[in-house]
Amino acid sequence: MDEVAGRAGGLLAGRRALVTGAARGIGQAVASRFVTEGATVAGVDRQAAEVAGVHMLQYDLADVGGLGRLVGRAEAAVGPLDVLVNVAGIFKPCDALQLSLDLYRLTLAVNLDAPVLLAVACASGMVSRGYGRIVNVTSIHAQFSEAQSLAYDISKAGLAGCTRTLAVELSRHGVLVNAIAPGFVRTDMSIVDGVDELQSDSFRGVYQEHGKLPLGRAAEPREIAGLAAWLASEDNTYVTGQSIAADGGLSVTF
Repeated sequence: MDEVAGRAGGLLAGRRALVTGAARGIGQAVASRFVTEGATVAGVDRQAAEVAGVHMLQYDLADVGGLGRLVGRAEAAVGPLDVLVNVAGIFKPCDALQLSLDLYRLTLAVNLDAPVLLAVACASGMVSRGYGRIVNVTSIHAQFSEAQSLAYDISKAGLAGCTRTLAVELSRHGVLVNAIAPGFVRTDMSIVDGVDELQSDSFRGVYQEHGKLPLGRAAEPREIAGLAAWLASEDNTYVTGQSIAADGGLSVTF
C-alpha cells in the first residue's frame, strides 16, 4: 500500500501551511509534498508561478516591512496557519573584502530577517490555538564555512540561532521549531556564475572520488521535502530546537 494513502489522508491531513520559495527547488518540492500529504498550502515566491494544488502568492521577501500583510494574505487564502516552512534564500558569492553594504543587507533581509519575522507573525496565531510547527531551511553553512560566502554564512548561522530560541519560547504553547541544514542539493542554487558546481572537477574529485561526501551525490529536493513533512507533522511530538543535517554525511568527514 502507498505510504501516504495508508495514513488516512497523509501526514498533514487538514493542516494549513505557508511555504516560502515555493516556485522551484526545495520550496517547490516541500509545497508539493505537503499537498500530497493532505495539507492546504499557500506558497510564496518572488516569481510568478503555478504549482499544482498550491495557492501561490507573489512577493519579494526582501520587503520585510510587508511580511505581516503577507501572512494575512496567506491566511485569507488557506485559513489559519498551522505550519510555516521558511525555504527561500539567496546566495551571491563575493570575497569578504569586496562585500558591499547593499549585498550584505539584501542577503540578510531574504535569508534571515524575513524568516525570523514570518516565524514571529505566524507563531502568534499558533500559540493562541495551542499547536504549530515551524521548519527553517538553513544550510551546513550555519556551522561550516567556505570562501566567498560571508553574508550567506552569517545569515544561516543566525537562522539556526533563531530556531533554538523560538523552540525554547514556544514549546510550552505546543509549537515546535526545527531547522533542516542541507548540504549539496540539485537546485538552481548549485549554479554559481553560470557554472554548475555539481558538474565541476572539484566536486567529482574531492567529494565523490575521494569520499568527502560519503553518499557520493547531491540530494534531490524531494529528499529534503520528506524530512520537512515529518518535522511539520503531528508525528513529530518530541523534536524541537534541532538543526538536522541532511547532507549525505558531508559534515561527519574531515
